Amino acid sequence: MRISVPTNWQKKILTEIVKPQVREVYGKLSKDFIGGGRSSLAIPEISKRKVRAHIEEIKKCGLEFNYLLNAACLDNREFTKYGQKMLHGLLDWLMDMEVDSVTVAIPYLLQLIKKKYPKLKVYVSTIAQVYSVERARLWEDLGADRITLAHQDINRNFRLLEAIRKNVACNLQLIVNNGCIYNCPFYIYHTTLLSHASQSKHSLRGFFIDYCSLYCRAKQLREPEYLIRSDWIRPEDIHYYEDIGYNEFKLVDREMPTERLALIVDAYVKRSYKGNLLDILGNFSSATEDSNLNQKFISKWIKIIKYFFRPWQVNIFKLYKFKSILTKVPICINNQSLDGFLKHFLDKSCDLISCKNCNFCNDTAKRVVSITKITILTRYQIAAFIKKML
Repeated sequence: MRISVPTNWQKKILTEIVKPQVREVYGKLSKDFIGGGRSSLAIPEISKRKVRAHIEEIKKCGLEFNYLLNAACLDNREFTKYGQKMLHGLLDWLMDMEVDSVTVAIPYLLQLIKKKYPKLKVYVSTIAQVYSVERARLWEDLGADRITLAHQDINRNFRLLEAIRKNVACNLQLIVNNGCIYNCPFYIYHTTLLSHASQSKHSLRGFFIDYCSLYCRAKQLREPEYLIRSDWIRPEDIHYYEDIGYNEFKLVDREMPTERLALIVDAYVKRSYKGNLLDILGNFSSATEDSNLNQKFISKWIKIIKYFFRPWQVNIFKLYKFKSILTKVPICINNQSLDGFLKHFLDKSCDLISCKNCNFCNDTAKRVVSITKITILTRYQIAAFIKKML
């Protein structure tokens, strides 16, 4: 097992995550010219000087560092003189720090980096939506050194996973603890929004309302079977994927405090977790941790005001009324009760049947998911917020 772990840029994180199974740490600035898969608001701000020092410490631990350049859209700026200057400036800085690899979601960036920076390994992000044999082969032909497959589509499609593994030679990686809705219709839109919300030169300067996450959260609270249909892979079930040739696994999320990341790493290293499955999933903590990466209270609110105080664009006081919907909701999924759950999917393809005609996840949710009255209230708050947005 080879694990890729996010950094939140906290110095103490390295003392918590360095394990024999951890081979790589990944991260990025809260904003740069390319942007990525998280908004600037969500990621802790850090200076380039501190990034350099942190990467040096990572390398002293014998780990590789992967910098994310995984935006889904650059507004066509990549083909302008200015865009080319910014791209090369960013890549020159990464080369100067001797990062080991970068992750992209745009084919042009992969080709550009392979040609101009041949020493860099270039990985393909899950944002590129690689969910078929032919798409994996095409990315490999472009020069990809590793592909992270489309987690929300194929994590439980073992026939397809096995076929992809047999038909490409490059490394393949699976995200194991994300928790997106299965076949989420918002995914492409969501990743594009996030890309623009983390680009340093974008006209909105990081302003972002995470409508997509709110909708999906409401869906999961209203219909708990969507929590079970999600794309997570339990620590106890990693061996099913190893049996068909998958040995590289990615953990999320960069937005978490060190203590939470340490808990997740420990669970997957030990291949076991006794407790609430949501404790080790990313999407129920990305915007829910009260500690906000242990930032001081004043610093936290300065950042919120920086990104949300746009009186000419949005009424911040209306947004403030709904602040409680992003607090941690008291849902419990008994992880130990899910032993044997994945066997149902080993010889089935969910793409070929309707969930309405199956009900396996629905029946499982009734057995293992507990939702409190407080959560039901939160569900209605989210619904009210979404109604305001439409």
